[in-house]
Amino acid sequence: MATALRILCVHGVGQHPPGGAWQQAWEAAIHEACRQVDAERALDIQYCHYDDIFAQHKVGLGDTLEALARLLANGITAPFRRARGDDSRLRHTAGMVVKWVESPTFRKQTRDRLVERIQAVKPHVVLGHSLGSLVCYDTFTHEESRATASGRYFVSLGSQIGNPFVRGEYQAGRLSAIEKARFWYHLYNRFDSVFTARVSIAADNFRQVDTHFDIPGNADHAAEEYLRHPQAVSTFWYDVLNDETARITRALREQRPVSARVATPRKRALLIGINDYPDPDQRLAGCVNDVFLMSAMLQEQGFDAGDIRVVLDERATADGIRERVDWLLDGVRSGDQRILYYSGHGARLPTYGLGDRVDRMDETLVPYDFDWTEDTALTDDWLFERYVQLPYDVDFSMLLDCCHSGGMAKGGPARMRGLNPPDDIRHRALKWDAAREMWVPRELEVAERKQLAVDQDTMPLGDMSGRLGYALPVRTLPLGEARQLRKALGHKGPYMPLLVYACQEGEFAYEYEHGAIQHGAFTYALVKNWRRMLRGGAGDRRRLKVSDLVKYTSQELRELEYDQTAALAGPEIRLSRWM
Repeated sequence: MATALRILCVHGVGQHPPGGAWQQAWEAAIHEACRQVDAERALDIQYCHYDDIFAQHKVGLGDTLEALARLLANGITAPFRRARGDDSRLRHTAGMVVKWVESPTFRKQTRDRLVERIQAVKPHVVLGHSLGSLVCYDTFTHEESRATASGRYFVSLGSQIGNPFVRGEYQAGRLSAIEKARFWYHLYNRFDSVFTARVSIAADNFRQVDTHFDIPGNADHAAEEYLRHPQAVSTFWYDVLNDETARITRALREQRPVSARVATPRKRALLIGINDYPDPDQRLAGCVNDVFLMSAMLQEQGFDAGDIRVVLDERATADGIRERVDWLLDGVRSGDQRILYYSGHGARLPTYGLGDRVDRMDETLVPYDFDWTEDTALTDDWLFERYVQLPYDVDFSMLLDCCHSGGMAKGGPARMRGLNPPDDIRHRALKWDAAREMWVPRELEVAERKQLAVDQDTMPLGDMSGRLGYALPVRTLPLGEARQLRKALGHKGPYMPLLVYACQEGEFAYEYEHGAIQHGAFTYALVKNWRRMLRGGAGDRRRLKVSDLVKYTSQELRELEYDQTAALAGPEIRLSRWM
């Protein structure tokens, strides 16, 4: 008979009395999930309680207001927009999360409590819900207690670990793998309104599991709904009860010496082009041609046709693009090369924050089904969350042929690749100046975002620091402390890709007619000079620099009489070498 599976449950903020209804709900969900995999397996479910520690760190009005301000400064306002009914739980959770993150005493108390329970229970599995998942992560990555993760499965659910505010406390915006854990599963529900976020870590013992469910009220955060979710059953519960993960992990380790002998890094590219937007007035002509031109260029440079995916026109919906971007960056490892190319419209979207106030402008790609909502937008923040955790030696490039790529827009003399918002959307970004009797732009950028933008080890681009894809250091530390931590850790904050933009801020990206064929002017000029430089420098590609490519592309655009200047951003090490 198999040994009873010992499970340690770590709750989050709120009232969690021993033996309470919450405990019964957890146990019912765990038993339900396990019966679907192994009905005979005995379970030993134990708990780690924190209510007494939470009570020592009360959250007052000042804490709540500070928490909301910090979350707002990091662009984390979606929970408030998604909240339905009374949001007092959200506000209390926000205050407690901020207090826990910023209090070394609070964190040590909870860390010590968890270590004590792990030593007593000796669990095979540790389930961490909400703030409890932060306690677990802190314990499993802290120098003094990381050994407690050894050989154990860790499951984070309804978790704020990936939240930019929280993540900023760890390694200047980056998260670490839990190296000693047997496996770490992160259950993520995009409908969960309690400051949850995706986690993306390149590690053999990590997997994010999408456990999406949308239930009215606060049930989107309920631990029991995560635990009984079909995706949870088919992944971590199946693995745990069959101990498949250990076998898989061993197999991966055995394969490492083989993969290390592969001569070239793995390459993958995603090319997006949209001509036929639903509104006839918004349609473009050269974007699909751009995709085929770029695909040909990449294949000339050694990309296999099977490693290049394209998504065009009506298939390039918001969800369709999101799914393919996940494919692009899935399983990325050190030395890999990834390219994301987009040709289509760009736009700026005024976004609502706390109390339904417009607090900032988000630059966004414009998918086929874009309707001026955040659900259908592919914003700079969304892109940032996709690449922030990439290994530093991954070669990831983004090439954006659209308006608001550097300011983001598209067209010919004069078809531009950018959208003007409808009047109701435009109103969000305006205010009435009674003295001048005119409508004027509102100041929307959050001050903290501007301050963070100046502390970048990247090529300066003036006010472009907030433009699409530009990596802001998501952290809560003062700038001086963050610099010290970066130095100690041997890196320069979150990962930043190489970004090549079609135009500068305040400019438009145009379409170009080459004979009977239309292209984006930027894409046409880029590929033309890309090929020219390769022919001229074929003997020694070490002399080729992407900064020169962008310079020559801009010169070509001026020769074609377009008021459009290509722009470049990225880590210094990437700017001085080839694509």
